[in-house]
Amino acid sequence: MAWGRVVRLEAVNKDGVQVDVAGLRIDASCTRSRVFDDNSMDATIINANDDTVSRFLQRGTNVALYAGYEDEGEPGLMYQGNIIDSKTVQQGPDRVTTIRSMSLRSLTRPFTATPVCLSFLPNSTAKDVLESIAATLGLVPIGMEMAAEAVFPSGWTFVGPVSNAFKRLGQDLRAKGMGLYVDLAELVVFRHGAPSEYSVVYLTPDTGLLGVQDSTDYMGAARSNLSSLPSKDSLKKDDPPVLTKEDVDDVYRYLEKIFTNMKKTYSVRTLVVPKVRPNSLVHIDYPVGSVSGLFVVDRMNVSVGNGPDSSFYMNLDLVEA
Repeated sequence: MAWGRVVRLEAVNKDGVQVDVAGLRIDASCTRSRVFDDNSMDATIINANDDTVSRFLQRGTNVALYAGYEDEGEPGLMYQGNIIDSKTVQQGPDRVTTIRSMSLRSLTRPFTATPVCLSFLPNSTAKDVLESIAATLGLVPIGMEMAAEAVFPSGWTFVGPVSNAFKRLGQDLRAKGMGLYVDLAELVVFRHGAPSEYSVVYLTPDTGLLGVQDSTDYMGAARSNLSSLPSKDSLKKDDPPVLTKEDVDDVYRYLEKIFTNMKKTYSVRTLVVPKVRPNSLVHIDYPVGSVSGLFVVDRMNVSVGNGPDSSFYMNLDLVEA
């Protein structure tokens, strides 16, 4: 493993049997965003045997991609979804299997009607349960640090529609002074009557930050705002002034107001940070260009592999918090 990097690809077939192909050469890239439909993965697995290909690396199989570092404990879940296409070809001495995956959600009924079968060992926590549900449904889990405080000494088991699982978990969390909020994109644990706790990832050149580029659409903002400016000829004498004369005459000053108040966006490249997710809060401190502040991850593209020449980085689209 190159520089203590860890990459795992796990597959679970329709019979519930799981295989971990981490012992093979893997290269994968995935995209995740706050918009659920924009979640996909392409992966290449070298020299998987016939049994693994026929039983696991086929359409419909659930796959999960993990990446991280040996000295940081368990690697982070980068992606989870279902295989939609699989091809295996011989390339010289190697047998190369390529898979494409998407995070699928029912199109004919709300995701809350999705059936789940959950079984957790004694002393598992609400964090374990919620992260499992979030991975299955493609929801972004937030506030899991607090959910870890709700421990289930006898374990936690549930079979049925996920909406009922949420109701039961909500009751479990209420007993600990916490609440549960779920929408189409995220799953949030929060405290009642007290400050909630959410982790912030600090990205600097010393922690793997490789580059920052301003991606704010200044041109689009200028066009949309300047097009709304009324011309002097169109203003009737009795019309109330929409803008002051100074604002109309001084376009530069008007634009400066627009750009100062609008949300800035940045494209960031960093080494893999296992705990970063869509909707994660990240604090950027980048001396080149004096970029500093708190941002939300809107979209992420991860490229990882376990070979000595594999990529191991993340491209993040950030929105000013």
